Amino acid sequence: MEQLHREPTVLPLPKILETEAGVLLDTAGADLEGIKLAQDGHTVLLPQPTDLDSDPLNWSYKRKYAVLYTCAFGALCADFTSASGTATIFAQAAEWHMTPDHVNYSGNLNVLMMGLGGLLWVPMTRFWGRAPVLFWTTFIGFLFSIGSAVAEDFDSFYAMRALMGWFITAAQTISIAFIKDCFFFHERTRAVGLWSTLYISSPYIGPCFANFMVGALGTWRPVFWMNTGIIGLQLILIFLFIDETWFNRAIPSADQPVRPQSTKDRLSRILGVWQIKVHREYFDTVWASYKSFAAVLTKPALVLVLISYLMIFAWAIGINITTAILFATPEFAGGYGYSSTSLGYLYFTPIVAVFIGEAFGQPFNAWTARRYIKRHGGVFESECRLWTIYIADAAIAGGLILVGMTLHHHLSVAGIIMGWGMHLFGIMLNSVAVTAYALDSYPTAPAEVGGWIQFMRVIGGFSVGYFQQPWGLRVGYDVSFGTQAAIVAASVFFVLAAHRYGHRLRAKYGPIH
Repeated sequence: MEQLHREPTVLPLPKILETEAGVLLDTAGADLEGIKLAQDGHTVLLPQPTDLDSDPLNWSYKRKYAVLYTCAFGALCADFTSASGTATIFAQAAEWHMTPDHVNYSGNLNVLMMGLGGLLWVPMTRFWGRAPVLFWTTFIGFLFSIGSAVAEDFDSFYAMRALMGWFITAAQTISIAFIKDCFFFHERTRAVGLWSTLYISSPYIGPCFANFMVGALGTWRPVFWMNTGIIGLQLILIFLFIDETWFNRAIPSADQPVRPQSTKDRLSRILGVWQIKVHREYFDTVWASYKSFAAVLTKPALVLVLISYLMIFAWAIGINITTAILFATPEFAGGYGYSSTSLGYLYFTPIVAVFIGEAFGQPFNAWTARRYIKRHGGVFESECRLWTIYIADAAIAGGLILVGMTLHHHLSVAGIIMGWGMHLFGIMLNSVAVTAYALDSYPTAPAEVGGWIQFMRVIGGFSVGYFQQPWGLRVGYDVSFGTQAAIVAASVFFVLAAHRYGHRLRAKYGPIH
């Protein structure tokens, strides 16, 4: 059992490190007595860690990255299982004597429920803890995944998919909280980038695998058994690597509840038993938790960036739907006549694009931050993260235009590969920048900002499935995708406003408590 020292809590952000709307991240030769630094001798550790072994900031990097990749795989499970359904709609339509568009409504509702689910799960991490919310939502989502695999009719399948989306989305929305709890300020963008790589590529990895399975097996149920297996693997990873990462830094070190490290005690924290025992003195009330979640929408600087994100992400879902339907449609009906196996190969395009986005975005984000800190005397402000969004949105808009022109004129699939790749390259860059900006601006509410990012991502996109295909057929894919590109371009004005006035707005409206 670790020894607790009778001493005041180490301030996570000492006053000496605060500026008007930023923080001092580099000592630049200054003598700051009592401030803990990274191994390089000049990077300030934020938050300042305690001396307790139970402090997640003091965990080994092996343990931290095990938690990170478990959370990333959990985020993958949600979109992987959701998007894999696009590969099965023709087989299901034939079995249930329905149109593919009608069958696809189950996927649209699944996406909507994934957006709404975060409104419940995020506040729960404040009054019950991170680990039990992650475990129980994954476990219940696992049960509903089994239900979707054995459903005998569309109505049952429709209900199972909706309930599965409601629960399985939790890992997407609360993962940012795990990252914030375990990693120092200067490490978070890299951690977010690694997490986002799996997260953003998952809606394409799922259909890739699913199309290969439908092509080889000719039936849809094995796809949903695969989904069940993926979620089952996530449950195993949770049992192996997850622990409660919430550490209340407002409580003196001597009063921190002891966290024994035996397997039995760690399982009690995964199941939520330990959290219930220490709840009164360690966790927020239900009311305070939901109040903090709602408080995100009172921060204008972040709301501007969230609106921009809503305007760009919806069309990623649109391309996914259009590609799945149009490329599987026979050539005589105006499609490309691709087999399920050929569609599976096509999905390598966005997957590769996401990894290229991470390969470019990681060093670029690090460079912009270092450059800003060097030019401002060691001070960091969140708005330096927004430079990446301009590059990202240019790639997104250009990709949409290229995809639209290719589909409208029925050009070579090379146009789709290039356009879709550009689009996902931009989506990856934008997502990391938005997440990093939100987390850097409001580090006291990581799950809350992550929940609203997920909500904006989904709420703009779920409805696209209902109108994307009819819209393109009515006005032409060049016009529909061109309009989408124009909306992406318009979203830049919200980013410009945040870039110009974000410092002032953050200082005026304060942090999230």
